[in-house]
Amino acid sequence: MNTAITDKYSKTMRVLHWLTAMIIMTLLAVGFYMAGIDPDASDKYDLYPYHKAFGMIALLLVLVRLPVRFKSDIPQPLIGLKKWEQHLSHLVHIGLYAAMLSMTVSGYFMNSTFPYVTGVDMFGLFSVPDITPKSEYWNGICHEIHSFTAWAFLVLLTLHLAGVAKHRLMDDKENDVLPRMM
Repeated sequence: MNTAITDKYSKTMRVLHWLTAMIIMTLLAVGFYMAGIDPDASDKYDLYPYHKAFGMIALLLVLVRLPVRFKSDIPQPLIGLKKWEQHLSHLVHIGLYAAMLSMTVSGYFMNSTFPYVTGVDMFGLFSVPDITPKSEYWNGICHEIHSFTAWAFLVLLTLHLAGVAKHRLMDDKENDVLPRMM
């Protein structure tokens, strides 16, 4: 991990951050909406192909983001932040990365193990192939992991946003962390 002193995250990190954030937050909203649709509704499965295709894009972004993160110059913690704030921030970031990775991988595995579909259709352009045998048993486990990590991500995202808001609105100006990601 590179720890050179810098005021901001790299442009690549910032673009990946905001692009991943927009896609995953939209996927969460759509996913929770889809889960709440009555199973007998005629349009129950209309959004699933889009959710899966954008989920694959999110997986790709996460897989690109991880090595970029480890090779990028990362700003040092702001001097005015308390040790517990620095530690909590670090833990939340680790949790967010773990949730992003497990949520997207489990979604792909859930599709791959589902007996009634083959591959993930990418907007009619191509299909991402299955990588596991079909199994209702494993599909159920992948579904549980996918659901759990979606809720975990939501909790971690709330902590992340609360921290950004606290530092922006309640702390001294020199402790505002948001400009580092803008």
